[in-house]
Amino acid sequence: MSLVGIDIGGTFTDLVEYDGRRLRVKKVPSSPRRPERAFKRALSEVKGSPDAVLHATTIGTNAFLGQRGLELPKVALITTLGFRDLIEIGRQVRPQMYTLEPRKPEPLVPRSLRFEVKERVSPDGEVIVPVDEDGLREIARELRSRNVRVVVISFLHAYANPENEKRAKEVLRKELGDEVEIVCSHEVCREYREYERTSTALVNAVLRPLVSEYVERTREAVRKAGASDYLLMQSDGYAVPAERVIHTPAKLIESGPAAGVVATRVVGEWLGESRLISFDMGGTTAKAGTVVDGRYEVTKEYEVGGETHRGRRIRGSGYPVLHRFVDLTECSAGGGTIVWVDEAGALRVGPISAGADPGPVCYGKGGADPTITDANVTLGRLNRKALLGGEMPIDAGAADRAFKGLAEAVGDEPEEVAYQAIRLAVEEMARIVRIVTVERGHDPRDFSLVAFGGAGPLHAAELAEVLGVQRVIVPQHPGVFSAFGLLAAETAWEHVVPVLKSTGELEDEELERAISEAVSRASKVLPGEPDEVRVIVEARYQGQAHELDVDVEPKTSVKDVEEAFHARHEAVHGFRLDAPVEIVNVRAVAVARREPPRPEPLKEGGEENPDRAVNERREVYFEDEGFVEAPVFDRGRLRAGDEIEGPAVIEEYDSTTLVPPGWRARVHELGALILTRE
Repeated sequence: MSLVGIDIGGTFTDLVEYDGRRLRVKKVPSSPRRPERAFKRALSEVKGSPDAVLHATTIGTNAFLGQRGLELPKVALITTLGFRDLIEIGRQVRPQMYTLEPRKPEPLVPRSLRFEVKERVSPDGEVIVPVDEDGLREIARELRSRNVRVVVISFLHAYANPENEKRAKEVLRKELGDEVEIVCSHEVCREYREYERTSTALVNAVLRPLVSEYVERTREAVRKAGASDYLLMQSDGYAVPAERVIHTPAKLIESGPAAGVVATRVVGEWLGESRLISFDMGGTTAKAGTVVDGRYEVTKEYEVGGETHRGRRIRGSGYPVLHRFVDLTECSAGGGTIVWVDEAGALRVGPISAGADPGPVCYGKGGADPTITDANVTLGRLNRKALLGGEMPIDAGAADRAFKGLAEAVGDEPEEVAYQAIRLAVEEMARIVRIVTVERGHDPRDFSLVAFGGAGPLHAAELAEVLGVQRVIVPQHPGVFSAFGLLAAETAWEHVVPVLKSTGELEDEELERAISEAVSRASKVLPGEPDEVRVIVEARYQGQAHELDVDVEPKTSVKDVEEAFHARHEAVHGFRLDAPVEIVNVRAVAVARREPPRPEPLKEGGEENPDRAVNERREVYFEDEGFVEAPVFDRGRLRAGDEIEGPAVIEEYDSTTLVPPGWRARVHELGALILTRE
């Protein structure tokens, strides 16, 4: 089967093409203001006619970061009488702790476009007050006069019984016609927590017109390329048909980074590794996640458009979304991150990035501010003539002059300033790795570090030294590794059934009905029979605010779920309680597997010296040695079993791997580079 994966990043758009036998990769510059242009340009590089195209996009994130050219639609909100200000009140979470005037994000809907209507459903799903249809018609007249494009209906306890929301939509549809998009909260989120459910519905509604237009434009390009299937990556690590994701576009927000963690898990399976740190350093940011016992961690605590502080998301600074996301942290430390000197004369790195346009100084596209990429060029770690196999010329002199200017400002040598900038970036990246390991109860020294992204392998060994990690894995084609993860992603759809009962109140028959409904609804969406249906019970001790995921069999009992939860709670938190267990939701995930393209084993190197793959020798800067002459290897000419002692540089089309002094690189038979400390 011929597959194509396209991942749009902040600096480059990556293409991976698999023709059934081998992989072909390509990088093209991203076009942030019109992302579909880079998508189409990448697709035009495909040699054959693919059966399927899989895509990861940043359009949802960019919309909430206020990117120019992406205009959010005018949205109105209709709530239960008395709940008009719910989205403004939110939770008692302060994004700034020690200030008398904390700044919260502006509501997605201004108060003048928030309306109330009489209706009421009980927590058990009983319709106490039917929806006031005359009141809705009056609201519809107001909406027409305001030229509203999207209307969100979010009623109290609609997760338990959406009857009033459905009726309200019918009335509004008759009054407003098909020109206005109408979104009900139960259509995108069947979970309790009124504020978060309403926020989730609003985020999806705001993104829907934007994403639907983008998907339609890219889908037309996919049709012209001859592909029959077009799938988009979701933030939970699953791919779904493009026409489905239009209804829940908020699930696309972290699609690209999720694909990288999926690819990390696959490479771990090939190499027999089950505990991995996923380290993705691209042109704009660096991201970290983990794979523990062969599975990646998933969270529901996510706020789109929120702020971060040193890798940690600041709660209350964005808009909550009740969808599942691969658990990732990120920081502003990519190849394009700008290096600068503050008013006190101290060297600083980030958070501003040079991005794709104009990019680093050495790209020769008008960039004037030195970046991490420029630092690596100045230090000889990156090729001083060209990147991307010669397609991208490098102006090393411009990078050197940029750091000479910084050196004069801080009173040091240019190469030392460039090296210290890299050390600052490495320390920032070590911080985000500790967040997903140490702060989750894991010791990073028990993990191997999988390094990818255009800049990841260049900094992986030094990052591993800071963390105490002994083993670094650089997969094949690391610069387009997330695009490869698209080809490895399973196609899946999930459905949630709310329960909200303690195990003492719940009968086995009720649990069986909830599981059966979730499994049936999730399975119907896939084009064929699912290869597997995973059932997840979200449970907690009564009185707790947040749930834990408990994997169960489709045929299970309440007692089995209770015991599985106790075991899961003890594994995560280190203890269990003698307290009632409450089942909040039953979630079913219907999965259609896709066999990821597996690389063919490399030829054995035998007794030959790997120097056959040396392209040149150049001066490379290291902390203790200064500039030393190091061999520069062509990765494409290395063979299985080859070993390279540091200092050395290994170059390939889409990335560069640095092997510092005291490190050794060995070529695995499946093409991965295994770096270990001597």
